[in-house]
Amino acid sequence: MGEATAAPPTTDLPPTVPPPNEALESAPTWRREPYRVFFPLGVALAWAGVLPWALFALDLAEYRSIYHAIAQVEGFLACFVVGFLFTAIPRRTRTDPPGVLAMLVGIVAPVGTTVCAWQRAWMPSQVFWIVLVFTLIGFAVRRMMSASAGRRPPNGFVWVPIGLLFGLAGSAFIGLQGAQVLESFAWHELGKLLVLQGMLIALIVGVGSMVLPLITCGDAPPDGVATSRDRLVRGGHVLAAAALVGTFVIEVVVERRLGHALRAALILGLLVGVARIARRPTKAGWHRWLVWAAAWAIPTGYALAALFPDEHQHQAGLHLTFIGGFAMMALTIGIHVTLAHGGWTDLVHGRPWQVPLFGGLIAIALVFRAVAAAHRPWVVASLGVAAAAFLLATVAWAALVLPRLRDRPLA
Repeated sequence: MGEATAAPPTTDLPPTVPPPNEALESAPTWRREPYRVFFPLGVALAWAGVLPWALFALDLAEYRSIYHAIAQVEGFLACFVVGFLFTAIPRRTRTDPPGVLAMLVGIVAPVGTTVCAWQRAWMPSQVFWIVLVFTLIGFAVRRMMSASAGRRPPNGFVWVPIGLLFGLAGSAFIGLQGAQVLESFAWHELGKLLVLQGMLIALIVGVGSMVLPLITCGDAPPDGVATSRDRLVRGGHVLAAAALVGTFVIEVVVERRLGHALRAALILGLLVGVARIARRPTKAGWHRWLVWAAAWAIPTGYALAALFPDEHQHQAGLHLTFIGGFAMMALTIGIHVTLAHGGWTDLVHGRPWQVPLFGGLIAIALVFRAVAAAHRPWVVASLGVAAAAFLLATVAWAALVLPRLRDRPLA
């Protein structure tokens, strides 16, 4: 693209008015705009997590389901979480950018987790993960609670530290059960659900309370303040988080389908209430429909999982939640942050060809992953097609995003 004159960022992002503080303004680009580092790293780790499925279908790699789950959640999705929080929280609160140490932890930890998981070094992989979660908790809480913060996040953002605590608690349960401090294997199962699902759900609700109304309809949610009503609202969110944990307990010790059904209802209520997904997008821009559809896919996937009594078939519903919900939302918010924050106003409100291609390939991945769960004789071939479609979707995503990470549009 050559030399470009910086265009002012569009306001179609988590609010940046009043302007950020001097430390943020003067920070080097990689700390001032961390998404430029973490979004590409996340896609690279997505390839690390999904490519083995394509190779497995070609009989070129072994079956690695545990590695796949860790790489996707604690590698790929974690990078998008770090990139968004490190970018959005300082701008929303007018506080300092992430420090060099926090940035290095954010970069090294997801890679270390993924590499250790590939080597089946499960304990070291979780050490990397726990260090990352502690870093994120400290970063978020210090800025959200700082007396010098110029603004406060909306009340629903309380789900962000809650989600990070879910990830920490889940890893602790898995480790303590593995060390036989906790005897029942149910602790391992509960810990796995908290890390792979509970943390992501909480982060979606927390981030979604601020971002989804803004992306879909241009509505910036109000700041959370210290009134009795706002404290009551935040307390309600904490109770809802406890109810979410209850659905995982029910899934593990009572009945899987009941846990899924209750979770679907709870998530639907939360996303309709705090993220306002009952409204269709009113802002121009194709990617807004994808993020809206991704929000609906999360409770819908759990509802479908609750309908299937078969141990394998219910995975079709869960992968609607994971692929069509978590992954689609992370990648689409990544598109929005990159284009909006970078000043690419025409693309934010436009119809770039990469968006429907990206969404269509994700849909193909979903269909074939569902076939793999529903029809076991076709599982290997279907996993291969699903993996290939997902990887091609990230190529379409990269064709739109990566060039806009380097330059800004001409004035």
